[in-house]
Amino acid sequence: MGILDKLFRKKKLDFPPKPKWKPNLPINHSEIVEKTKYYTGEKLQFAVFEFGTVIFFASKVENIEESAKSVLNKIYNSHPDMKPTTMDDGNYLVEYSQPAFTIVFKDEIEKYWDYIENNHLDGVCRDEVLINGQGQRNVFEKEGKICLFGRTKMFLDAQNPKVMRMFDVEK
Repeated sequence: MGILDKLFRKKKLDFPPKPKWKPNLPINHSEIVEKTKYYTGEKLQFAVFEFGTVIFFASKVENIEESAKSVLNKIYNSHPDMKPTTMDDGNYLVEYSQPAFTIVFKDEIEKYWDYIENNHLDGVCRDEVLINGQGQRNVFEKEGKICLFGRTKMFLDAQNPKVMRMFDVEK
């Protein structure tokens, strides 16, 4: 096997790229469900994964769990762009290219800020370049660090997807 073959095989085994950071902080699924119901006006179906990623559906789906896993897989196997939104209650939504988000709670940020600040660079994937609002590459202000923290949870969910809670709308 040639050098290029070995390199390609190694990269293939490590695709999609994943961050080194694997937060192991507590996840409150009940709080995520309640906030998601609030943010969606209880009008959308959604699933909450083990590490807190929320997949929601603008149109009714028959199988929430399988549909949610499919959406999460699409995010994971494309570049998982992220966009932060500060909510009216001070929490952050880290939104992705598909109908999905991770909630980073205001009290979670306050309680674990040192942990987030000390580990955020491990939330950047191999060979990844992220550009902030000022056009800087891989330089993160507070919001960027929060986004990386939230996104790492999505990566954990995508690697071993386990739906913990589902919400279905009234028919």
